Amino acid sequence: MKKYLFLFTTFLFSLAQEENKELQKIITSDFKTKLDELNRNVYIIDKDMIEDKGFTSLNQVFSYAPFVGFSNTGIGSNIDLRGQGSSANVNTQILLNGISLNMLDSSHGVTPLDSISINDIESIEILPGGGAVMYGNGTRGGVVNINTKKRYENFSLNSGISYNYSNGSQTQIDLKIGDKIKENLFYTLSTRYLFSQGYRDKDLGHLGNIGGNFTWDISQNHSLSFDFNYFKGISSSTPVLRFSDITTPSVSDRTKAGDGEIKTLQDRISLALTYDYKINKRHKLNFKTFYHYYNSFYDKNLQNMNYTYSTFYLENTQVNQKGSYFLDTKLGFQTKYDYQHNNGLFILGIDSIYNKGIRNLDLLIDWSGNLALGKISLTGYNHSIFTYVDASKFSNAIYAIEKYDFTKNFSLTTGGRYELAYYDGYRKLANDMKISMTSFSPISTYNLYKNISDLHHNFAFEFIPKYKLAIGDLYFKYEHGFRSPNPDNLTYRNGSGASANYIDTNIKSENYDTLEIGTKLFANHHAMFLITAFYTLTNDEIYTIGSAHTGSGFKVGNYDLTQRAGIELASEQNFFDGILSFSESFSYIDARILKNEGQKVNTLIPYVSNYKATLNASYEFVKNYKLWIQNAFIGTQRDSAQNIIKSYNLTDIGLGFKHKFFSLSLGIRNLFDSFYYSFYNKDKSDEVIGYAFLIAQGRSYFIEGRYKF
Repeated sequence: MKKYLFLFTTFLFSLAQEENKELQKIITSDFKTKLDELNRNVYIIDKDMIEDKGFTSLNQVFSYAPFVGFSNTGIGSNIDLRGQGSSANVNTQILLNGISLNMLDSSHGVTPLDSISINDIESIEILPGGGAVMYGNGTRGGVVNINTKKRYENFSLNSGISYNYSNGSQTQIDLKIGDKIKENLFYTLSTRYLFSQGYRDKDLGHLGNIGGNFTWDISQNHSLSFDFNYFKGISSSTPVLRFSDITTPSVSDRTKAGDGEIKTLQDRISLALTYDYKINKRHKLNFKTFYHYYNSFYDKNLQNMNYTYSTFYLENTQVNQKGSYFLDTKLGFQTKYDYQHNNGLFILGIDSIYNKGIRNLDLLIDWSGNLALGKISLTGYNHSIFTYVDASKFSNAIYAIEKYDFTKNFSLTTGGRYELAYYDGYRKLANDMKISMTSFSPISTYNLYKNISDLHHNFAFEFIPKYKLAIGDLYFKYEHGFRSPNPDNLTYRNGSGASANYIDTNIKSENYDTLEIGTKLFANHHAMFLITAFYTLTNDEIYTIGSAHTGSGFKVGNYDLTQRAGIELASEQNFFDGILSFSESFSYIDARILKNEGQKVNTLIPYVSNYKATLNASYEFVKNYKLWIQNAFIGTQRDSAQNIIKSYNLTDIGLGFKHKFFSLSLGIRNLFDSFYYSFYNKDKSDEVIGYAFLIAQGRSYFIEGRYKF
């Protein structure tokens, strides 16, 4: 069998005629910030890859993307690169046309991926690991940049309608047009509406986008561009399922509704104005100012659960968070100067970003009944916890990068960044607890207030030599980066009752050092291989234990030392002018806490899968008819209490048809109905969001029709 497989593979390789540039575009095509010119491995997902698979959400796209994981600690899923785990939302930068979507609230911030319309995306660049010099704070995991297209030389129309069915259903309609208004004035306009009845009972959603761009090429050397996007989301759901009710989850629990009701309203507004000035062939200036607004509001959030307070086990307790909201706004100005000299490229940039976050967490825990406690009875428990955080972070940075080509085959990229972050704001707590008993009723009422004010200086620098080989290239990288604290990291709450208090954490910025070696190789003009190995040590990694729901308070501190080490492999092959193609990837991550409070620990970082592998194939068996299959294998991970979350695999199959302006995609997702969790936390320390789970969607079916002109 092995002999025949070898002969068949050799035969395919001998017949392949695909050009090297077609393979290379997967890594380097049209990357606006030219990271590929700065001696780094970048993986690109283009628009065709997204449309061919009938994806309707970015979560679906990233589920099969190389090297990308998800981290969900109970609030929602965040994209994770290189094993950031529960801190993925602050250590993996997610950009939309270069503007960060990450929220300022480190414990409740979930990057709003569902607010981005798939139809608007032109390409997605994935830069695993680093990018601190160009992108600054919080890039230890890496950078994901989502790009949209601005200029259409001729009238373009792209419209689609898709339908998905599992236990529930989902219908999406989208439209995008682009053209010239006159010779030097371009526009794009897009809209999307998605209606879903989720696979869980009582799940219902309405999502909508309106956006566009106007670009005016004032002259050959001057250009002005304006981007705008508005998103509105209304979703109704139920709480996660609890281990106290279901001790051994099974497939039959996948579609069950939780005990309660949740209705979330989301709004996102993004505005950006960009001015490009081409001084001459060598010198370019770019100015960008932007505004970003995102609000997630709980119109309803009621959870019925069995709640443990002290030694009291209170069945059928109501936990209500109605009226809570999380608001994030950004106002920024960025300047970048490019100088293309005889021996390479020099970049000088200035970033100034004001980011404000508001956390309005209104929590009411209410129980009534009759619980015998010897000669007395507990008849009621009413506990109101109101937490309000209004804080800002004003970051100002300057950076410089030089890529110098010493010879045709050797270049060196070096760069440095200085960043100053100023913090301002306050946090407060109003606690009102009443315990009703037959003989007496203890009451605990207290209010806390704490100003938030601090200043952090940080530096980043990088050193990357690159060697051009006959069949590709080889690079080495050393990077020193940082993550300055988020405002909510600057204080913690100690104790409860009369002894409770907010205290300054005096927390340090995280500082990490990464060593990396990577190569990109091309074999006989028909196969591409990307190989990267990395090792990252972080001093003073920031952690949080507990949350605003925790009665005894929460703690924020620095781990002495953490480690992340791993490998990333990716390959693509095209045969018979693209009729037959394959892609594979494998990434392995060892992420662990090495030292804390002066003691060796060697504990795995929660919510990090130890490996991810993807295997995809596409075959155009008849002209314009394409059959494809994609697989993702996800390794084990640990929850916050170090319980094992089992590995799983996903398989999608589909059929695509294209004729002139029309295309049709249909298929099956999660073909083998794999059982896995989108959220899992068997930690009892947090009664409200802990000790619960959510089973991910099973087998589903989809069809999408699209018209492109």
